[in-house]
Amino acid sequence: MNNRRLNKRIWWIVAVVVAAAAALAIWRGAAFMNNKPAEEAGEEAVKQTEPVPIPEDAISVADSGATADDDTDDFDAIQSAIDQAAESGKAVYVPAGNYRLSKILVVKGVSLLGDGADQSILTSTNPENGSIDIEGDGVVLSGFAHVYETTVERGDGANDKNSITVRGATNFKIQNIRIDKSSTAGIFVGYQSKDGVIQSNVLERTGADGIHITDGSSGILVENNTVKEAGDDTIAVVSYEENPATSSDVTIRGNDVGYNSKARGISVVGGENVKIENNRIYNTEMAGIYISVEKEWETRNVKNITVTGNTVDHTGTRLTAEHPNVLVYASQGKIDEVTFNNNTITDSVHGGIGVWGSGDIGNIYFDANKLENTQGLATNFKSGKIHSEDNIGF
Repeated sequence: MNNRRLNKRIWWIVAVVVAAAAALAIWRGAAFMNNKPAEEAGEEAVKQTEPVPIPEDAISVADSGATADDDTDDFDAIQSAIDQAAESGKAVYVPAGNYRLSKILVVKGVSLLGDGADQSILTSTNPENGSIDIEGDGVVLSGFAHVYETTVERGDGANDKNSITVRGATNFKIQNIRIDKSSTAGIFVGYQSKDGVIQSNVLERTGADGIHITDGSSGILVENNTVKEAGDDTIAVVSYEENPATSSDVTIRGNDVGYNSKARGISVVGGENVKIENNRIYNTEMAGIYISVEKEWETRNVKNITVTGNTVDHTGTRLTAEHPNVLVYASQGKIDEVTFNNNTITDSVHGGIGVWGSGDIGNIYFDANKLENTQGLATNFKSGKIHSEDNIGF
């Protein structure tokens, strides 16, 4: 009996040791993933969703005369399919292949669906007139790529040169789209658009902002997108004084952005009730997170912004701009009730966090943030009512 008990005890100890070792291995693997450089771990940080399924009765652009993988202009055929779908209440299907567009495609109140962003490709051949415009209620874009054959200078920033322009649409969805190049913005949401989802898209090499929300648009979710090499900010909420209303109620969550983008990472330059959550911002020329009211661009006030659980890594790289990783700045108007909670801010070029400007800066809260500074001041608070608690590295 004693031997049996001893054997059982030995086997129990072995089992515990093995389980502990397995748990340790899992923990180490997770820790390794969390400590990967942003450029290596970024792809895994973005949770992709599946493209929208194509209904059996969808109208194929091929049936309207579009021919893939040749030099013909498919604009008339694809626009005809969209117009037919709007009348019949059906979706539009873009089969695998590359289709050429010479003009702005208008998608009003229907779904435009492809076989996947690596299979179904719409190529705009006119860099001055290549946007896909969304109008009406319930538009869905999913499962295709939109690319420009060539681009031109940003110039006046005309919306005709965007990749996708949301023009006063409601209840829209842009999902699993690949955008490669545009002369201005990648996805522009304006004209008081409401209640939209921009999810699991990949945007690269845009001439202006990657995703730009403005002109009193509201109720927008920007989630799990990848934005690289943007010509301006990667994701921006902007409200100008001339707009009919302030852009509001926007959630920016789980995105992976930066990667040699030319201006800020995620910015709110005039806006209310904006949540910036669990994003990774890496390697932008100006501040990784930027909250501002700008006299230079005559933007509106900022109020009720929460910045939670983000990683801001090695931003503000432009030597002449001297932006810290995170910057709250007002050159006019008022910024108030901005909360930074549980963010990790690392590897600065010109400082960790700055709050300054000649405008009216009210309550700015910093709670449980971790600052691992490299160069410049860790914090530079010149303005505002700063509330700081349980932060590391301040």
